[in-house]
Amino acid sequence: MKVGLLLAGVALVLIVIHIITYSMMFLQGHGEDGFAGVIHSFVNLGGDNSVSENLNHGMLFICFTSFLYVFHKTRSRLSLFLFSFFAFAWFDDSCQYHERLGIILAHAFELPALFGLREKDLGELLAWVLAAAILASLGVWAYRGRRSGDGTVLRSIVYPIAILIFCAVVFDIAHIMIEGPMADVVFTALEDGGEMMAIAAAATVSLAIQGNYGKIYQRG
Repeated sequence: MKVGLLLAGVALVLIVIHIITYSMMFLQGHGEDGFAGVIHSFVNLGGDNSVSENLNHGMLFICFTSFLYVFHKTRSRLSLFLFSFFAFAWFDDSCQYHERLGIILAHAFELPALFGLREKDLGELLAWVLAAAILASLGVWAYRGRRSGDGTVLRSIVYPIAILIFCAVVFDIAHIMIEGPMADVVFTALEDGGEMMAIAAAATVSLAIQGNYGKIYQRG
C-alpha cells in the first residue's frame, strides 16, 4: 500500500507539473526556452527519455517481472498472460511498436485518411489490432486453463488494465482528431496522465500479488 501511494503520488505530481508548465508556455506565452520550458521538457508526459516516461518504464517492468515470478511459482496461465501483456506494454512504450509498425502498414496497404485520422493513424490502429489478436489468443488459452486463485488475481488487476487500454486508445484517437493548445493540454493529461496512473495502480497490484501468491493460490 505504501509503495502504491508513493507511485501514485509521484505520478500525480508529474501530471500537475506538466499541465502547469505547458500552460505557461503555450497559453500564457512564456516560450519554450524559459524556465517553464526547461521544466516541461524534464517532466513531459509524452516526451522521450523524460522523467515521466522513465517512471512508466520502471512501473511496467515491476508489473511484468512480478507476474513472471508468480508464473514461475504457480504455473498459472493467467500469470503468464499478464506477464505477456505488461511486457508488450513495456516494449511498445520503449520501442514505439505501434507508431513504427503503423507507418509501415499505412504504406504497405495504402491506407486512406478517414474520419479525421491520418493514414499513419489508421496504420497504428491496425498495429494495435494485430497485437490485441495475439494477446487475445493467449488470453483464451489462459482462460481455458484457469485454476483456483486466478479469479482473485483477475478481479484485482482488471480495472487498471481496462483504464490503461482506454486511455491509450480512446484518448489517443480523440487527441489526434481535436487540435489546439487547450485540447493538447487536456488530452495529454487524460491520455498520458491516465496511462501513468493506471500503470501505477497496476504496479501496486502486481507487487501485492507477488507478495501474497501463496495465500491467493492456496485459498483460491
